[in-house]
Amino acid sequence: MSLKLCLAGNEPRQRHLFEALAQITDVEATLDFDEIDFFTKYMAAGLSFAWPKSEWWGNYQLHPLVQRRRRLVLQRKIAALEQQPEALLMWGSWFQPFFSRDPRAIPYYTYIDQSRSLENLPGERKSVFLRRKKSLEMQFLTYQAAGAIFCMSEWARAQTLESHALSPEKVITVGWGPCGVNLMDEDLAQVEKEPLVLHVSNDFHRKGVDFLMQTAEVVRKAIPNARFVVIGKDSSGMTIGKNTPVEFLGPIYDKQILTDYFRKAALFFLPHRFDRSPHVLAEAMSASLPLVATAQGGAIEVIEGQNNGFLCRAGNIDEYADAIITLLRDPGLRAQMGANGRELMIRKYNWSSIAERMVALIK
Repeated sequence: MSLKLCLAGNEPRQRHLFEALAQITDVEATLDFDEIDFFTKYMAAGLSFAWPKSEWWGNYQLHPLVQRRRRLVLQRKIAALEQQPEALLMWGSWFQPFFSRDPRAIPYYTYIDQSRSLENLPGERKSVFLRRKKSLEMQFLTYQAAGAIFCMSEWARAQTLESHALSPEKVITVGWGPCGVNLMDEDLAQVEKEPLVLHVSNDFHRKGVDFLMQTAEVVRKAIPNARFVVIGKDSSGMTIGKNTPVEFLGPIYDKQILTDYFRKAALFFLPHRFDRSPHVLAEAMSASLPLVATAQGGAIEVIEGQNNGFLCRAGNIDEYADAIITLLRDPGLRAQMGANGRELMIRKYNWSSIAERMVALIK
């Protein structure tokens, strides 16, 4: 008998997982818990004000006013369903949907890419300790009552266990998948590759685009026809000089054009400072691109021991450049690493596989 599941969340990425879950189980409803009144939103936003915006966002999401209203919205929507679900899966851990003594409570599970922590994570600015401590406590209540915490990466699992006093058996890594480009069903054997090093992101500082520009200078001295292409709109305010060897194309909304860049690229380059679970690495692997990335966060488990790319120390331009030059000069190595990455993506880093792991673990 198929599991009767209710899904809830408030961000665009969730649709990929939710569609995969709907293929293998009975999804009674997909609910948006953010349909709350403007008074509550603005009151909570004012009371949780902090800088930078990332800290403000976290404080707002875990503010008691927002949590209370979301809980009410979600409970009312679930109660109105014709068939009551056996379990609830939430994308994120922003609030506790049921209290333990609530007679309407059903088992619930969360899917996360990181947790709140008392210590600032890499790349975060210093924040107000008392507010961070309060939101950490609110998140712990959500985790404590959950049936399990599903993590996108091993990094997220370790960070969650370090931040919260939880049983290790309750915190489970299930992986993550592509959100923009997915070429796993295409035959790419006859695609002609260019000496093109591809990067896609919207936070240039966190994703290390300054490291990318420095690396491009070194690589092009050895391989003059190498192209470095950056796709995306920066949100970090990084200054881009006029005489850079990198082509900045801005955001590309035409999916066919974006996909073509993945098809014809020789490799994907992510010299990030900090990244929890880079969805773009799954996208690159679907296109059979070997990877060059920083040995931090989820990128480690994607590349280490998989023979699908190179891991480099953060900001080490020589290591980045050596890895890229090696790949550009060796088409056989590129093809082998690309094939290994694609096989890994098909086996593990896709939404269908993740959905199957979750359903098997939900009791």
